Amino acid sequence: MKKNINVGIGKRIRSQREYMHLTREQFAEMIEISPQFLADIESGKKGMSFTTLQKLCSSLGVSCDYIVLGKTADSDTSNLKEMINNIDAEYLPLAEELLKTFIKTIAKAEHK
Repeated sequence: MKKNINVGIGKRIRSQREYMHLTREQFAEMIEISPQFLADIESGKKGMSFTTLQKLCSSLGVSCDYIVLGKTADSDTSNLKEMINNIDAEYLPLAEELLKTFIKTIAKAEHK
């Protein structure tokens, strides 16, 4: 049973890592583990500590619920978080202003 859970966890990690166009080496460095350990996690051969899980989820912009259980939030903001995480730092203020404007526009439209 434990191995099946680890396989599912590993598949979700690998899928998200690849979605973000990160190599195993790049991602392992980001979360401060070895590429081999990441390979073992992704293949379901090994589990990980809670600290590693937190770093991993934060770096991938997904919830622990998604990685561990495969559950997405009802409002599923993980794709939005991923997009924001992939924006160059110099463009983040512009993205923030655009999002604020969009939210204000929606709020005004709902009150009409």
